[in-house]
Amino acid sequence: MIISCKGIQKNHHVTKCVFLHDGDWGDLALIEHEKFHKSLQNKNGFWLGFETSQPFGIMSERDGKRA
Repeated sequence: MIISCKGIQKNHHVTKCVFLHDGDWGDLALIEHEKFHKSLQNKNGFWLGFETSQPFGIMSERDGKRA
């Protein structure tokens, strides 16, 4: 599974993060990346978390096609 970082929001502006991880939730790389972002948090900005990409070939039914 590909897990990516959504980045940070600071002063109402989103800054993307280039972190990508091919693995599972709970992997050390994810924990360390989360710690990094949380160590930089302050009252003007916050971390947006992680997200996963949808695998190719799985129908979302948002494209109008029936599964």
